Amino acid sequence: MSRHGKKFSVHTAGGDEDPEFQVAPMVDVLLVLLMFFTATTTTEIKSQIADLTLPEAQDAKDREKGEGQFMVNINRFGGVEAAGKTGLQEEALAQLIKNDFQSMKKLNPNANYRVLVRADKDLGWDKTKVVLKAAAAAGVANVVFASTKGGKG
Repeated sequence: MSRHGKKFSVHTAGGDEDPEFQVAPMVDVLLVLLMFFTATTTTEIKSQIADLTLPEAQDAKDREKGEGQFMVNINRFGGVEAAGKTGLQEEALAQLIKNDFQSMKKLNPNANYRVLVRADKDLGWDKTKVVLKAAAAAGVANVVFASTKGGKG
């Protein structure tokens, strides 16, 4: 055997020292995971509400994005929720819609304002007409019902 190369010996200097933990690569991995989970769960949380299953419609159109939209959710028990408030009655809902409508008109008088109703598919007509009456009392004529694509003709 020729001894042209250098010999390397494996010895530790102190023997009792703990190995160093590299924090920077772990932070990078955690940030990537955080961004991934934030991006995927944010859209799911917005589209899913407990006790609310949207009806299916074969000819449902994609949602139009734009300013001037007031969203009202009605769960399967008839509970009305809007602007972070639950258990709303017709008068209180009408006041919320009217305030939002007026503030939107001040910001952009030409905006198409509408009330988006997300009602449960098993809900009767009596509960949804509360929202229609509240929108009419607030002076909003454009009321849209949300649905999912599917269903049979």
